[in-house]
Amino acid sequence: MKVLFLSALVLFMFAACGEEPKNPVAEYGNSLTDAYKKGQQAGATANLDAVRKAVQAYYALNGKYPQSLDEIKESIHAEMDMSKYSYDPQTGAVSLKGN
Repeated sequence: MKVLFLSALVLFMFAACGEEPKNPVAEYGNSLTDAYKKGQQAGATANLDAVRKAVQAYYALNGKYPQSLDEIKESIHAEMDMSKYSYDPQTGAVSLKGN
């Protein structure tokens, strides 16, 4: 009986030692970084509609699509990083890069 008890105790100790302690500071930092990235992505997605509308307005005024998104920057009236968007000047299609 003693041998069985000691064997169980040793197995329990080895199993308990296998888990590394968690670093709450690193986990909190990762959560903040993830939230920031999600916020940036949500902002880019929200601005996508404004960019698309600006492209359509340019087309309505000029009868052609702009050659680049830089041509419509002033009509949006907001600072946007246009490098986040893919643009096809033949069709006027705008999408988020990576999507």
